[in-house]
Amino acid sequence: MGSNTENDHVSGNSDNKPKAGAGRVFEVGYMPHERDAAQADTTAAQADATQADATGGAGQEEPKASAGTPPFPGTSSPAAKPKEQKPLSEAERRHRRRTRIIAVVVVAVVALLGGGYAVVSHNQQVAHEAAVARKKAAEKKRQQEREEAIRVHDEYVANLNKVYAYMMTGAVTSETACNLTSGVWHDAIFGGWDDETSPYQASDFNDALKKLYASEKYQGYVSGIEDGNDKIDDIMRDLTDPPSDCESAYETLQDLYPEYQSFASLATDPSGSYTTYTQKFEEADSTVSSKIQLLSTQIPDAIQSDDSSSS
Repeated sequence: MGSNTENDHVSGNSDNKPKAGAGRVFEVGYMPHERDAAQADTTAAQADATQADATGGAGQEEPKASAGTPPFPGTSSPAAKPKEQKPLSEAERRHRRRTRIIAVVVVAVVALLGGGYAVVSHNQQVAHEAAVARKKAAEKKRQQEREEAIRVHDEYVANLNKVYAYMMTGAVTSETACNLTSGVWHDAIFGGWDDETSPYQASDFNDALKKLYASEKYQGYVSGIEDGNDKIDDIMRDLTDPPSDCESAYETLQDLYPEYQSFASLATDPSGSYTTYTQKFEEADSTVSSKIQLLSTQIPDAIQSDDSSSS
């Protein structure tokens, strides 16, 4: 009975017999065989391959990002394994410290050079502007000095021309008055009255000369000569400092002035005998005439008039 039951159990449950390689525990304390474990690993590998074929084809692996590159979109980068840093040697630390110091010094030097250049450039600009201002001021001063020198020169030349004109007029008037005096004096002594001397005719030459000196004509000569002398004296006081190109004219004028005064006095205040008077008159007339002519050649032209004519 027990045997049949056992056989029945074996034959009737043949489908429930465990399969080889299932890797399952059928009884308490049963451990799978090594072959079963290898078969399980093979089955798992085939399942992984099948899943890989479904996603991207058999034998293809998902590309891996190289170290140091960002992960592909949609993927997460694996945590980078921290590199193990070695401590720096003393020489490397000194080198890095020296490099930093040099960099700081270079930056400071560049900053100082830049600031120094800006200061130097500013100072140069200020100095240039000051030099330009000084140059303009000096040029303006020179221009003013030139204008003043021209004004003084032309004023001096104008005064020389005035003196020349007054002396020329005075010399002509003195010559006329002296000729008339000499003629009346001669005719009163030697006779031979003419139309010019007859208005002053007298038996005595002193009376004839008195008539002449009292006449309106003669007094006109004297008045003109004396007025001219006063003007000449006023101008001569302003001619003591001649410009360089007027020095020769001033020297001639200094020689001429006393000669002219003597000549004028022969006309305004005749004296002496007829012979001495006539002799002095002729000498003074010749001397004054020649020196006046010399003076006229030594007076330079005015600078302003030269500039105006040249422009």
